[in-house]
Amino acid sequence: MDIEIRNLQAGDRDQLAAVDGGNGWNPDPVLWALYLADQTIGRRLVAIAWEGTRPLGYGNLLWAPGYAPFRAEGIPEINNLGVDVKVRNQGVCTALIRHFEDRARDAGKPVMGIGVGLYPDYGPAQRLYTKLGYRPDGRGIAYAERTLAPMETVRLDDDLVLWMTKPL
Repeated sequence: MDIEIRNLQAGDRDQLAAVDGGNGWNPDPVLWALYLADQTIGRRLVAIAWEGTRPLGYGNLLWAPGYAPFRAEGIPEINNLGVDVKVRNQGVCTALIRHFEDRARDAGKPVMGIGVGLYPDYGPAQRLYTKLGYRPDGRGIAYAERTLAPMETVRLDDDLVLWMTKPL
């Protein structure tokens, strides 16, 4: 598979909306307008993986993440990765992650961060991130970007994550 990665452009949303990316894929035009606006002002980088004219996946690099420990330490976060279900396990997500790592390294960042969900749908991502060198940040799990205290009860949904880092 010949994968080209480029930044989000204004006309990409309609092509992205047609992709079957599973539960995490969000075609909402308001979200994509926000992504483009944030990219324009340098708050995030939105990268799309393409094979020719067909989008395969996308992700975000947040320069100032919502997770306070990353923000305080200047650790950028890879966020909201999504890959077309028809091309999973073919290197698309790995290519996006490597692209973001390169951009962070180019910006002088020594560490990259990523969060991963804790229910079974996230199993492939958990294994991939570990394979690529990401390790838990040592703060336990978090809900809605807030580290949890012992005995605290939360809902098992997409907001319950394990934060991970990797030296660049």
